[in-house]
Amino acid sequence: MTAGLKGKRCLDVGAGTGFLSFILHDMGLYVASLDLSIGMLSQARDAARLRKMGLSLCQADAECLPISSSSIDLVISRHLLWTLPDPERAISEWMRVLRPGGRIVAIDGNWFDPSAKKRILRWVSSQLTSFSSEKNPVPFREYYHPIEGNLPLYQSSRPDKCQALFEAAGLREISHDRLDEVNLFYSRNASHSYRLANSDAVFLIAGEKEC
Repeated sequence: MTAGLKGKRCLDVGAGTGFLSFILHDMGLYVASLDLSIGMLSQARDAARLRKMGLSLCQADAECLPISSSSIDLVISRHLLWTLPDPERAISEWMRVLRPGGRIVAIDGNWFDPSAKKRILRWVSSQLTSFSSEKNPVPFREYYHPIEGNLPLYQSSRPDKCQALFEAAGLREISHDRLDEVNLFYSRNASHSYRLANSDAVFLIAGEKEC
């Protein structure tokens, strides 16, 4: 996989502090990192400087990209789709900037599964954290709760839902991966409260633009 991607142009949408961008850069891709948050990009810039990496960093909206059409080989995002007010528009934009034969890869998570079992586990997790030092340094549920009604994937960020969005956008050869190794890592290394609330949450969806 690495050999096939070397030298390709990659767009990391919602790059945050650059976690994926650094990995993709090390794989030999030319990476453009976009994020809406200036603060996140500042951290990514500082980290890139320490690593002596030449990343292209830009503030931009994932749903309206300042990128030429058919100019990117790979669009990738991590934990972004569920945060978007209009994921359909975002994927349409990602399709626009892709070259024919290019791929979109989205890593996401079903953080707020509304099923009774998951609601109970999240409640137990919250009770555990209130009696321990296992505090989430970024309590994003608190930040997103006021706007959850404006986020279509807030409670439905599942592989089947994301696959349907990819299909509607015209992607082909769509596949999904439950990322068992990633979820196993979290189950072994994350706090007990995190494991209860987010067991087996992370997954990957990929699709290709028709040539």
